[in-house]
This record gives sequence, structure tokens and C-alpha cells, in this order.
Amino acid sequence: MTIFLSWLCISFGLTLWLAKTVLARWMNPIYIERENQKKILSLATTVEALEQQISSQTAFISTLQKIIQVKSKSSLPLSSPTTIPKSIEDAKVVSSVALSTNQENTIQNRSLLLVPPINGMITKPFHRAGNHYGVDIVAKEKDPIKAISTGIVIFSDWSVDTGWVIVIQHYNNVVSICKHCAILFKKVGNLVRAGDVVALMGNSGEISTGPHLHFELWSEGVALNPEDFINT
Repeated sequence: MTIFLSWLCISFGLTLWLAKTVLARWMNPIYIERENQKKILSLATTVEALEQQISSQTAFISTLQKIIQVKSKSSLPLSSPTTIPKSIEDAKVVSSVALSTNQENTIQNRSLLLVPPINGMITKPFHRAGNHYGVDIVAKEKDPIKAISTGIVIFSDWSVDTGWVIVIQHYNNVVSICKHCAILFKKVGNLVRAGDVVALMGNSGEISTGPHLHFELWSEGVALNPEDFINT
């Protein structure tokens, strides 16, 4: 009888010990259910994060499509038709639209905070009627290109015509575009501040005929003359 009770106590104790060890995942249904709940919760959190990321990327693309609606029709020396691949190409320029007084005042109020994208000489000015929606600035090859103001990168990729291109969404629906870059340092979604180096000046793209920066400034689908807002 004593042996039986001893065996019973040892078995009971061993069972309790096993229930608290690694073997619990195979022996305890409650433990298994808790682990499954944790996995489900983790998966739900991951799905939610992915949905937010997709929503953010969709917003970037939508903003870019609304702000830039340009198709280039010329290829003059050191000019840079506004051709950005996929979502932006094959659109039409809103050449007949002028900035409203309120828009212009808003941009001018912000202009004091805009940093020149690069130090150099303008070799081709802004000319909307001639389908040149920015300025061409010549400097030393691979000179740093800077963000003109705080913003978020909404495009950073290669275009056959205009080479390496980076597009930044700033406050007040202002968008800056830098084309023909040699190297891009920022990716889509990166936050940049005024003066941050985002790229190096280069000669990339088939329509570029020499090292320069083609710089554009847009507001709500209307091309702005960068010289009006930035002292290049």
C-alpha cells in the first residue's frame, strides 16, 4: 500500500511538472489554445500594418497623378520634357490654367523657406508655352541636390528619357521634381527636411545632352516658375 501511494504521489508530481515545461504544448489543450490566439493576434496586427502601408502608398500615387499632368512634346538641348514613367506619363499639360491669387500668395509666403536645390547657373529658363516646365541648372557634375523644404518623397526611380528622377511632396500641395540625377539617396516614403541632400547632379536619361539639373516646381497641377520662388 505504501509503495502504491508513493507511486501515485510521484506520478501526480511528475504530471504537474510536465504541465509546466515544454511538453505542455502537447499535453495541455488550454496552452495550445492560448498559443493559437497569440498567433492569430500577431497575424491580425501584421495584416493591419500592411493595409496601412498599402493605403499610404496609394495616397502617394494618387497625389502624384493629380498634381502632375504633363506630356512632353519637344527635346531641345538641355531641356527636360516632364516624362516620368508609368503613372505620370501620357498626361496632358494644363497650360491654360493660371494660379489663383490665393494660391500664388500661399506659395509666395512659403518661398522664404525654400532652399535652392543646387548652386549653379540657369542655362534654360522656365517656358510653359515651349513645353519647358522647369529650369535647367548647370553646376559641377555630382554636386549635391538638396530638398527645397520639408516633405515626403513620393517618387524615386529611373526614367528612360529623364534618367534618375526624385519627386518630393511639400506643404501646401507644392511638389518639386529633380531630373537627370546621377544618384538618388532617398526612397519613396522617406521624410526629408530643407537642405537635406537627396541626390547628386548628373547626366542620366536619353534626352540629356550634358550634366545639369532639370528642376520643376508644381502646385495643384500647375507648373510654377522656380525662379519666382527660389533664388537659384
